[in-house]
Amino acid sequence: MRIDLSALAARANPGRRKRTTTLRDIIPPATLATDLYRATFLNVVTMWQRYTTRILAEYERSLSALTTDSPADLNRVLDEASGEFNRLLLLLTPALRSWVLRVERWERGKFIGAVLSASRVDLSTLIGPEDVAQTLEQVIEWNTNLIRDVNDQARQKIANAVFSGLTGRRPAADVAKEIRSATGFARDRSMRIASHQLSSLSSQLAAERRRAAGLDVWEWRHSAKLHPRREHLARDGNLYTDNPDRVGEVVEGKTVMASPPADDQPGIPPFCGCRSRAVLTFS
Repeated sequence: MRIDLSALAARANPGRRKRTTTLRDIIPPATLATDLYRATFLNVVTMWQRYTTRILAEYERSLSALTTDSPADLNRVLDEASGEFNRLLLLLTPALRSWVLRVERWERGKFIGAVLSASRVDLSTLIGPEDVAQTLEQVIEWNTNLIRDVNDQARQKIANAVFSGLTGRRPAADVAKEIRSATGFARDRSMRIASHQLSSLSSQLAAERRRAAGLDVWEWRHSAKLHPRREHLARDGNLYTDNPDRVGEVVEGKTVMASPPADDQPGIPPFCGCRSRAVLTFS
């Protein structure tokens, strides 16, 4: 639903002198990223940790016998784990959808509050999840693929450790160390993915809400991370627009610039935590 927030704000504030204001920052809590990890990715990591015992037992048996059947026996255990993952994914998809809808609900409430505080306009009856349905479905599909990728990578690393161990007749303790490293890597990677997916979803929703409200000028807010992208740090506080007609316009003493490419928007590049703040003009 397209809303002319600028016109609504002007009518709600007829005597206002300052004609522009920047909506307050919306920063998603890190607990939402933790919730995503625990509801989805952690289940995959736990599954492979559980299979580690069986894989190592089969490895020790295969190492002592080392027959032509040994690789097949190990592959059988790995295939069993893959089958369990496929069944697990059917359960994780609803959990993923629930998380995405919860983030949307949280972000929508914060956006409504920011608009109300800045303009005295209440959008609570004018916007809903249906307005961003396509974005939500894309995020669900993308995260499902990420869950698959974490699983596939864990399997590959574990298989590499096991079969290279058999080839070199390496002690089970050495192979166990590599497998623990593989599951640890899957865990750490999953936590990083969950953190970025929260940032990315929040940024996409912020942009969707901004466009739906007819606000085409926005401010870049840097993440303040320890090792930032230099070009993103340089953009902190700059004003950008999605509307070519507004490029070069001066708003609040700043010259409005053309928006960066779609794949370099706030929160979109890998592990970018930058955000955007919509600029509201009362007109």
